[in-house]
Amino acid sequence: MPRRASASLADTVLSYLLAPWCLRAMPRATPEQRLARAVWCRDHCATFAGRWILVAFGLWLVQISPLGFLFVWGPVPVLALLFPLAFILGIAHLVAQIVAQKRAGPPPIDPPVERDEDRHRD
Repeated sequence: MPRRASASLADTVLSYLLAPWCLRAMPRATPEQRLARAVWCRDHCATFAGRWILVAFGLWLVQISPLGFLFVWGPVPVLALLFPLAFILGIAHLVAQIVAQKRAGPPPIDPPVERDEDRHRD
């Protein structure tokens, strides 16, 4: 039976939040393929880290807002307990980006481009 081309909702959410979920389809057998994975991680892991840190910040803000009492089960503030997990995942993605940059080197920088405004000043 052929596989469906569309992804499930869980697959979409996990690929939006986790860099390893996106990297699982990339090969890593040869040094060139490992370098390609490191380049991809160097270029994209900061975005994933930002998403996780925003999730953590959102969880914390909802928990301390007036609606936060809805997320307290017994004496346990649920969202406040999920905040450290989301924050740690964000930091883990930042560390992965730094390690990947160490392996792949810094990203290429485009040379400066002369703009029209600069030419008209002279």
